[in-house]
Formats: sequence, C-alpha cells, structure tokens
Amino acid sequence: MPKVTVIYGEETKTISAEEGEILGDVIARTGLPLEQPCAGRGTCGKCKVLVEQGIAPPDEVEKKNLTPGELALNNRLACRAKVQGDTQIVLSPIVVYSNKIFKGSSRYKHEKDVPLGLAIDLGSTTVAAFLTMLDNGEVAAGGGGLNQQTVFGSDIISRLAAALNDSANVKRLHRLALASINQATDSLNLPARIWDRIEQVTIVGNVAMHHLLAEQPLESLAYLPFQPHSTKSIKDAKSLMDGIFPAHVRVSLPPLIGGFVGSDALACLAYFGFDNPSGPMAAIDLGTNGEVMVTNGERILVTSTAAGPAFEGVNISCGSRAVDGAIVQVSLDNDDFKLETIANAEPIGLTGSGLLSAISEFRRVGIIQPSGRINPNCTVYADKISQDDQGTRRIQLVPDKDLYLTQLDIRELQKAKGAIRAAIDVLMQQLDLEPQDLERVILTGSFGAQVDVEAILEIGMIPPVKKEAVETIANGAGFGAAIFLTEEGFALGEKLARESKQVELDLDPEFNRLYIDGLALE
Repeated sequence: MPKVTVIYGEETKTISAEEGEILGDVIARTGLPLEQPCAGRGTCGKCKVLVEQGIAPPDEVEKKNLTPGELALNNRLACRAKVQGDTQIVLSPIVVYSNKIFKGSSRYKHEKDVPLGLAIDLGSTTVAAFLTMLDNGEVAAGGGGLNQQTVFGSDIISRLAAALNDSANVKRLHRLALASINQATDSLNLPARIWDRIEQVTIVGNVAMHHLLAEQPLESLAYLPFQPHSTKSIKDAKSLMDGIFPAHVRVSLPPLIGGFVGSDALACLAYFGFDNPSGPMAAIDLGTNGEVMVTNGERILVTSTAAGPAFEGVNISCGSRAVDGAIVQVSLDNDDFKLETIANAEPIGLTGSGLLSAISEFRRVGIIQPSGRINPNCTVYADKISQDDQGTRRIQLVPDKDLYLTQLDIRELQKAKGAIRAAIDVLMQQLDLEPQDLERVILTGSFGAQVDVEAILEIGMIPPVKKEAVETIANGAGFGAAIFLTEEGFALGEKLARESKQVELDLDPEFNRLYIDGLALE
C-alpha cells in the first residue's frame, strides 16, 4: 500500500492509503487541519495543498479551479487529487483578502497601450500585490493574503530555525513563499490580456523573507554575526520563481540594507522621500518585524526590532485577523464597552488595532494601571474583571460571552510597544534629535495604517510629538516597491541602500534601559 506523508509545519504524519484514494480522505485520518468549505464537493477550490511527491495528474475540476501559477507549483485540490504511489504533501493556511484600505484606479483598463508591472511586498504575516502603471508609477489595484510560511511559526526566528534544523524545510519555505506570492497576485483576478501587458515584477521583504525566497544561505543570518549572506540586488530573479509568472515577465529583488533591515524598509525610504527630506522625519512600519527609519535631514539611520505578531492579533487570547466581526475599536459608553467591528458583525475577537484601542481606553479610565497591570482595586468596572482557572486576571469584553482581554494579552502589547519605542529613541539619540524636532512621523504597514493616533500617543508607543505631525499611510513598502519597477526607481533604491546606515540595537548600551522604560503605558 502507498504511504502518504503529510507535513504541517514541524509536525509530520505518515499513514497508509489505497492506490487512487482521494487525498482529502487520507488527510482527514491524520487529524491535521484541512479547510474544505464545500465539504469536499470540488466546488469552492479552497482545499489547496502543495505536493512534493506522488499524486495522479489533475482532472478537469482541478484545472478549472487552479491557476497556471498554482499548477506550476504543484498545488492540488485535496478533494480531487488521488494517491498514486508514495505521496508527500505540505499543508498550509490559505487565507485571501482584498486590501480594504486601498483605493485603486481604473486607468489601466482604458489606456491599453501602457505597460504594467507588479509590486509585491512579501511580509512575514501578509503578502500584498499591487498592479502598477509603468508610465508614471500609478498603483491601479491591490490585493493580498496570508503568508503561508506561518505554518512554521508566526515569527521569523521560528522559520529560520525550521530551515536550519531540516534542510528539506528550506525548499518548503521557499515554495510556501512562492505560493503566497502567487495567491496574492491571483487575488487581483487579472485576465490574460492584462498579464500580457505586465513586463516587470519587483518583490520586497525583510532580510529573512528575502533569503528564504532567494534560497540564500541562512547561517550568518540566524547566528552571529546576524548579517545577510548578501545585500546585493538580484536584477534577474526569474529562475527563482518556479514558473509562477509568464515567460515574458522580468522579476527583480532590490538590495537589502543589512542585518534585519531589508528591501521592504528600503521601499519605505523611497516612497516617503527620505532621499530628499524637508527636515527631520521618522517612519515606522508596525508589523511582526518592526522597521524604524529616522533622518535628521542629512543622515539616514534604520533599524529593525522584533515587535512580535501582537500587532496582527496573533498570540492574543482572543486575537483575530481583519475579518467580519473582528473588533477594531473599543470605547466606553457609560459603564458599558462599545465595540466597533468589521461589517458591524457580532464580535469574535480583537484585531491589532482593536487591542491597542482597548488597552488605551482601559488605561485612560483606570481599569489598567500605567504598569500594564489590570487594576484589582477598580470598583466601577469590577463586574467585568475576573480570573481564569490559572489565576490570570482578565477583562470581559462582551457580557455572557467568552471573549476576554487577559493580563498576558496586555503584556504582549507592552513588549511590542516597548521594542518599537526603544528603537525610535535609540535612533533619535544617535542623531541628536528631540521629539519636537520631528516634522513628520509616518506610521505604515497593515497595522500602522489603521491605528488610532491618539491611542498610539497616549500609551507612548512613539515619542510625544504633536498629533498633527503624525500620519498614517497604508502600503508604504508595496508602493515603494512600485517605484523600483523602473530602471530609474531601482537605481534610487540602490542609492538609498548605500547611503542608509543600519543600527544594531543589541550593541547600543542604552537599548535595554530604553526598552524597560518603554514598557510603561504612558
């Protein structure tokens, strides 16, 4: 009997199967997760898996539901694919969404002689794709999805460890990155006539994402001296793409700045005008791997800090991605909590912005103390404070519903906040800047673009600048990647990479003290 091996992150299960047995039935016997919204009837096309070995050729249903890029990667539908000999597959989370905060342009549909490009931001948690007009750099459409590498861990360190512990995982992580890129571009729903006009693809990401995609050695990145194998640009990366793009499309990877500051931060520098600033400014990409960029108008300093996935709603007891019912804002209405959710649906959990909003509001009224501790002496809201079976304090967000903000959740946000604030403070100290010197403070990233600026200032995540100096700008890395689609823009990126200096926070004697100070919610 054939053996079927199913890989889900670091977990691997091997069981026997009948020749010709439906793969989804085999996976079900392993107990590993498989999404099948249509109950395996072959109508939704959601139960995609990555095949490494085995499986009979795709049938007509699979050919109808899988794109050319997916077929090139050997993505298959578990509800249709049949076991053929010993088989090995990789399960990964398939989550596709449209970028709700992006407004596109329809010019590309009418001006059919203008060539097009694709700018891709390969983020640790999400992957975004933007269709761009190459005549003037206008971004016309955007979409994206979850980075399927999260099956190996939400943080970069876990993925690097998985790759170094098992050489087979290096190729798996590479293919999961390609599958995520393919998923993001597929979410744009571009017809063949549009693909025919796409000439150039540029992909940006942090250093770990870059190295896993480019299949570069990881040892120097994961161990001392914690530096990239190479920071050079890859102007012709087509051979790395495994056929997910049409043959006529050129693919390039811009240079890295160094350490854990990658081409995504470089793209932000380009898009926000760090090459020609009017004065001192800062930009912060608030994500799992938070990048901080500061200039005094002449020198550019950049750094990266492991903020963790709390900003994405991950590692939060009631955390949620941006789906219907996810809480995005919390306010107080007399003695009750007023929750704003996506699509005004019943609340199901906290997004990163909802988490920040809740903690800021509860800190303001004294439910949470400046130290981050849930106030045991809070009398006004005492009925909403309880303890779980382990004695951890928690705040009930919805009456008669198992939806709580716990003490551990608050600590997760504090750690992320402390890391970001300390990174900003270190760069400002090295440039002899005071908060009042900053003319612009830009918050970007999937989380940074949606945060409540007042909440950010109230808990002290950024220095005490004037509120009017703070901007939230979506998709800084993606829009910067769009600049890199032209030869002139790519040259600008290479120039900024040379002129920017990376600051290694672990070597700064003040970082630990500033981090501890930054934990306070004030």
